[in-house]
Amino acid sequence: MMGNAFSFIVSLSTGAIGLTLGVFLTYSLSSKGKRFEGMMLAFTAGLMLSIVCFELLPKAFEVGGLEIGLLGICIGIGMVILIEQYLDHHKHERMRYDNMYIRRAILLAIAFSIHNIPEGIAIGSMLSLSPEEGLYFAFAILVHNVPEGMIIALPLKKSKVSLWYAIIIIAIISLFMGLGAMVGVSLSNISQMYISLSLAIASGIMLYVTTGEIIVKSMNQWKGRSISLTIILGILLGVILSRH
Repeated sequence: MMGNAFSFIVSLSTGAIGLTLGVFLTYSLSSKGKRFEGMMLAFTAGLMLSIVCFELLPKAFEVGGLEIGLLGICIGIGMVILIEQYLDHHKHERMRYDNMYIRRAILLAIAFSIHNIPEGIAIGSMLSLSPEEGLYFAFAILVHNVPEGMIIALPLKKSKVSLWYAIIIIAIISLFMGLGAMVGVSLSNISQMYISLSLAIASGIMLYVTTGEIIVKSMNQWKGRSISLTIILGILLGVILSRH
């Protein structure tokens, strides 16, 4: 029970802090210019790619084998694709309210809530394997959540939603990560295969979101050599962190 409570607190804090930082950055720094926003997104993308490739996937392959790891990656990518299809399908439907920014923010919040569940499961699984590695992974997820918070906050800011309402939305989304962590601890007590699968699913989600969303958005914000260099800088920092 103590393990479940600790995992819940760590995962809840991870989601809340990372997403809230993203919201604050969007509300306070959006006037700094597109180049600054693009470089910030690029840095976090590079960092997450490095952590997934040098930390999470090796651990998933070590615990459950190559086949389970690859299966988890495919499941994670498939989950994001299904969410994207849902968003694309409803994007063109007529809604009863005119504020499309609010609608987009709500759909994004639902999508990130769903994809936070396997990330929470992965945190709980890692904590059950090693508290030190679990906390390190939680930090990686925290960093990953910063640009996600920015993505959610941008349509909210454009629709004149106050900062405090945005933080309330973030708190609700973070609950799903905390619940996922409790599931992860429970699954890890059954079989290490579930740990490997959870890590791989989270890795697949983060790989797809990072390459298909965050990097693309960073390059849309600013087209220049600085974006590529910032991605490389993030990757190098991730390598340093994975070799601590």
